[in-house]
Amino acid sequence: MSHRRIMSRICLQRVNIGGFRSFHYTSPRLSTFVSSTTPYSDKYYKPIITEGAAGFDKLVIPKDFCADNQSLTTETQEQLVEIVNTFDAEISAAVGYGSGILPQNGYDKPDKEKQLDFIFLVDETTKFHQQNTKQNPSHYSTKSQTLINFFQGSGIYFNPYILIKDKLTKYGVTSKKSAFMDLSEWSSLYFAGRMQKPVNYIKEDDMLKFLNQYNLKNAMTIAIFLIQSNQFTERQLYEQITSISYLGDFRMYIGGENPNKVRNIVSKQFQYFKKLYDPILQYFIRRNYLIITDNDATNRTFKTNLTTNTRINLISSLPLKFRTQLYSKYPESSVKEIARDEKLPENIKSLITSTIIYSSIIQGFKGLFTAGLLKSMKYSLAKKRKSV
Repeated sequence: MSHRRIMSRICLQRVNIGGFRSFHYTSPRLSTFVSSTTPYSDKYYKPIITEGAAGFDKLVIPKDFCADNQSLTTETQEQLVEIVNTFDAEISAAVGYGSGILPQNGYDKPDKEKQLDFIFLVDETTKFHQQNTKQNPSHYSTKSQTLINFFQGSGIYFNPYILIKDKLTKYGVTSKKSAFMDLSEWSSLYFAGRMQKPVNYIKEDDMLKFLNQYNLKNAMTIAIFLIQSNQFTERQLYEQITSISYLGDFRMYIGGENPNKVRNIVSKQFQYFKKLYDPILQYFIRRNYLIITDNDATNRTFKTNLTTNTRINLISSLPLKFRTQLYSKYPESSVKEIARDEKLPENIKSLITSTIIYSSIIQGFKGLFTAGLLKSMKYSLAKKRKSV
């Protein structure tokens, strides 16, 4: 798949660590946003908004495009790069996430007990697993490439509880095509949901960050539709955004996740969220979709200003597959009628829940095989302890 891409601006001072691009900030203050971030605009994403995946090859990353808002590093950045660097198989992009990499309230284990979570984007999953089973056979519950490819499918293949560089590690493997599809169309909201929260880019991909800006904008759109109050704080907005990816997560229903997880994430990562969503918030403010009622530097307060036309614009730019499914709930209604429907938030929530519950159950069953029974039990018990 070819993409016409031009990247000419160096947004941050880039340094090479082990051959991977990493970032060095001139200032450690996360509340100071880098002005070079390209302002968000739907016009960049028109091909996929109108055609979905069929328009993917028509996307053009604008000259000088910069997504500094997504770039964050931690004190363990070099260590994370070293872990990813141990793999011989080619990795196009790598992101770190979870409580082992980014802080969360309630997860204060000693470093040696923390599991570091990664997702690797690769060009060809089959080729990756062929090389990786030779280099790291102990990571897999089976050596059968047929079974590995079957369980890989179009989702993510996880290997949890792996010791790499003396660090407990879980890594998931997915194809760039599948990841980009989810960011563009919300086909499963599994990867896209993860990317709606702060992550640590260990190895970058230009198209990944470009598509994630669109994903972030849509997450904020949904949050504004779902939030119950006309007036809310910035923290409440990020809690609503974070809750999206847990709406249909079956682990939340069986006690496999901490019921306070959303609040725990936002509480500890609030400054990361402010940085991540700053250009998206500016887009909503410039268009007068959100009005600042209290410009407190720490935690601003907003009120919504959504007219029928505004709602139509926001709905019409949602991911095509998700939008089509939403429209199917209104077989004889116009977009204007949908925008005015009092049950729109309920229908949006229902659609997100049904999308995520399917993908999370499938991923859960896959995990029983890909991790092996003993590792799956260990992982489930660890999650259960976190939920207490």
